Formats: sequence, C-alpha cells, structure tokens
Amino acid sequence: MSAWRRIGLELFYDLRFQFNEKEDSIYSLLVFLGDRLVEAHRNKDWKEQDKIYNYAEWCFNQYRRSPYLNNAICVGFYEHLVQDEITLQAIPYKIKPYIFEAVRTLFEWMLSEQEGKYKELLEEYNKVNNTDFEN
Repeated sequence: MSAWRRIGLELFYDLRFQFNEKEDSIYSLLVFLGDRLVEAHRNKDWKEQDKIYNYAEWCFNQYRRSPYLNNAICVGFYEHLVQDEITLQAIPYKIKPYIFEAVRTLFEWMLSEQEGKYKELLEEYNKVNNTDFEN
C-alpha cells in the first residue's frame, strides 16, 4: 500500500468505506478532503481542519520521493482552495509561506477571472505572514 493511501486512511478512517477501490487515486481522496475541508471550516471544526491541512503539507513535502504526489496535492487540493470563499479566506492563516510560494501561480490562474481577487489574497497573505510576495 502506498504511503499516501496508508496515512490518509489512518487519518480519515471513516473514508475506508468510500475510498476502498484499488483504482482510487490520490486525486479521488483529495476530492473527498476538499469537500470535507469546506465543511470543517463552516462548522469551525479546528481539529478536522488541522488534520486536512497537515496531510496536504505532508503530501507536498514528498516532492523528492514522489513528484507525482507533490503535483497531485498542488493541482488536486491547493489550487481548489480559492473556489470557496471560506477556504480562500483561510489561505493566509493555514498555508505556510514555502507552500504558498510554490502554488501562488495556481491561485493566480484560478482567480484570473475575478478582477482583483488574487491581488487581495496576496496582500492579505503578506500582511498576515509578514512576507513580501509580489504580484
């Protein structure tokens, strides 16, 4: 069993019934987690939020072992955070600067149709994290 699957099922044990087919991929899991994250934000479930963000960070940090997993977490999870206002607003508080730097072009692309939205995200991120990412 792959490490991402084993760790994901350990952290999100209840998904074992929904996510049990051999054909299920990391992308399948990320769809579940994306929906679950929005719900966790709406319910102010800090523990669930932390589990999901920490799992995403672990996946991101596997880039040396598995560029596939790193790419999956970037395009299957992080870039979709901007699609719901509640997770968009959480980005400055939940995404570490080294990850933000790596995925900010994805955020920019996803927000390109919303005039000024990426600039707002960037300004808020810089303010909250004392960073200086430029537009």
